[in-house]
Amino acid sequence: MLIVDDVLVSDELVDKCFCCDLSSCKGACCVDGDSGAPVSPEEVSELEENYPVYSQYMTKEGIDIIQQNGDTFVYDGQGEFATPLMTDSKACAFAFFEDGMCMCAIEKAFRKKEIGFRKPISCFLYPIRASRVGKYIALNYHHWDICASACKKGAQEQVPVYKFLKEPLIERFGIEWYERLCAAVDQRKKDNYQ
Repeated sequence: MLIVDDVLVSDELVDKCFCCDLSSCKGACCVDGDSGAPVSPEEVSELEENYPVYSQYMTKEGIDIIQQNGDTFVYDGQGEFATPLMTDSKACAFAFFEDGMCMCAIEKAFRKKEIGFRKPISCFLYPIRASRVGKYIALNYHHWDICASACKKGAQEQVPVYKFLKEPLIERFGIEWYERLCAAVDQRKKDNYQ
C-alpha cells in the first residue's frame, strides 16, 4: 500500500492493469449491481440543479423513478446518498441505451457542453472505490467479473489502473496529488529493484 498525503492507495491500483472495453461489456457497470452509485453530498446539488438539462437524455422509466422519489438521489443500505435504480431493469436511473450500449445521460449532457457536471465521481473513478478509514481516504480496486475484458485489455496494453484513471484521480485529488502518487510508484519500483 502507498500513502499519498491522507490517501491510502491499494497496491492493486499500481499492479493491476485495466482499460475499459465498452465494446465487450456494453456498460454493464451501470446496469448490474444491487444499489446505485455512491453520490457525495456536494454532488446531490449538482444532480438536482442540472436535472432539467440531462433529463432530456434519460429513459421514460428513469424519469418516472425520479418523479416517484421526488429527488435525483436515494439513500443506500448504509444511509449514504446513491443514484436511484430503475424498477424493471435495475439499471441506474440516469442510464439510457444507444447502439446496444448503456450510456449516462449526465455525461452525455456534459460532453455536449450543456452542463459543467460530468457525473458522480464514484462513476468516473470506477473500478476504484473510495472509502473513509479513520482520517484517511482508502482507494481500493473493486473486483467484478463484468470487468474481465477490461482487465484483459489493460494487460495487453500494459496500462495500470492508476494510469487508466488519471483524469478522474486528478479531478478528485488534484494534479499535484497525482504527481506525488506517480513519484511514490516510481520510488517503490526503484526500492524493489535494489
